[in-house]
Amino acid sequence: MTEALPERLGKYEVVRRLAFGGMAEVFLAKLSGADGFSRKVVIKRVLQLHHANLDFITMFRDEARLTAQLAHGNIVQVIEFGETSGQYYLVLEYVNGPSLATVLRALGKKQLKLSVAEVAHVAAEVARALDYAHRKRSDDGEPLLIVHRDVTPSNILLSREGEVKLTDFGIARARSRLTSTAQGTGLLKGKLRYMAPETIHDEKTDARTDLFSLGAVVHEMLTGSPVFAAESEVATLYRILSETPAPPSARNPAVPPSLDDLVMRLLAHDPARRPSRGQEVADEVAPLCRQGDRPAADLLAQTLAAHVPEEDGPREYGSTVKRRLLLVGESRTIRWLLKARLSGSYEVTEVASGAEALAALQESPPNAVICQRDVAGTSGLELCRWIRDKAGLTATPFLLLASDLTPSLEAEARASGVSRVMPKADMDGVAAALQELIARDGA
Repeated sequence: MTEALPERLGKYEVVRRLAFGGMAEVFLAKLSGADGFSRKVVIKRVLQLHHANLDFITMFRDEARLTAQLAHGNIVQVIEFGETSGQYYLVLEYVNGPSLATVLRALGKKQLKLSVAEVAHVAAEVARALDYAHRKRSDDGEPLLIVHRDVTPSNILLSREGEVKLTDFGIARARSRLTSTAQGTGLLKGKLRYMAPETIHDEKTDARTDLFSLGAVVHEMLTGSPVFAAESEVATLYRILSETPAPPSARNPAVPPSLDDLVMRLLAHDPARRPSRGQEVADEVAPLCRQGDRPAADLLAQTLAAHVPEEDGPREYGSTVKRRLLLVGESRTIRWLLKARLSGSYEVTEVASGAEALAALQESPPNAVICQRDVAGTSGLELCRWIRDKAGLTATPFLLLASDLTPSLEAEARASGVSRVMPKADMDGVAAALQELIARDGA
């Protein structure tokens, strides 16, 4: 259930709720002043249930402080970090328009694509935003070494005037984080189909990591479908790590050789073969950012007006309501794949041990639990028995993942209160079973 709509947050009058997610809710608001002055803003407010989580509040503050240092025309600007009556919120620049993801969906339904000029325009503007962020230095001259790590169509906003803005640097890594945060937790950051190979391997990331993701976005704009998407997460991983995709011109003959070559270099497995800076990308596509005597920004504005209704506006500042899912197990690979499969529909908390699972269960009871049979410090069956003895968790759907499904295991699982035993490699089956159990039990 969403929290009550506030009338004001600090000096801002709340107009309506744009989105509601597991960690924060997002509002359209306005700031009014003398002589009829009014300015629309977007406010991201931490949900009440997280106010006691000091680590999360610290992370939220750090996100604000880090992102507020990025002042660039192609980056959604952080205006203010505020607190009123114990409520923490972030004030962001309002972009009057949809995300690139919304535009691609709308065009895809009509079997249309963006023109080469429009694609070049979006690519150039995002590349300039990344180049600025990658080169950003602190006030004392030290490189911040920011890497966005989530360059996807959902995080690229397009204004009705044809402007392009990159948003959500909330998962950016920087050497000089203002407060230390836990690293190596196994969280799968970013959308799987846009992730660079080095991110999947958990190797060092830098500017070229973001440029790989940009290459995947550009390929999708030109062809109409994600370049690495496959029938399963395992197959998607294999494509990213092992396959060389076909150039965009194989599906879109309008793509010129120069753009084909750039996209393929951006998608190189070896970071050393990719462009080293976003500005290189912007410079290469600059000659393509016109169609005849019309600038691409005008063409993009015309496309939005013709094919994307006004109500499909800036809702990508947040996410829709998601049920909470606790994912437990020793196998990092299985956790990665499951999180990639389920994070679009659920707010996933990922832990590796029984102690971490118990702490997570007591801090924020989930709507469902997926647990591998082997868990450090305990077992999936023992964890389920513990859950069944706790008030408020007795009916929580609990899926146990195992390599071998034997009659004896299934009998012991039923006796322990397990909702269902599933093969751990059957990602789609797990997702379907989870959805069925939640719908049945009303979790």
